[in-house]
Amino acid sequence: MTAYTQQRSTHLAVHHAGLTSADLWVHYYAIGGQLELFEMDAYLHGVYELSQSERNTVAMAVNELIDELPQRPRAEFVRLPLLD
Repeated sequence: MTAYTQQRSTHLAVHHAGLTSADLWVHYYAIGGQLELFEMDAYLHGVYELSQSERNTVAMAVNELIDELPQRPRAEFVRLPLLD
């Protein structure tokens, strides 16, 4: 999956779930994310690039927020390989 594909799927999941950038940012920050709210918003709108690690953290935050919704649009994320 490319960085663009991951960003786009995350944006669509957030949109379809009815979440705001602020909703996502609060949870993302609580699980260890390092972005500021304006960076999160810019990423979701496709005007700010993130590292793979940060993209994965954003996607995980989205997935956790939408787990309990009746419809579950899932943000796909690239699993990082484990290092020996």
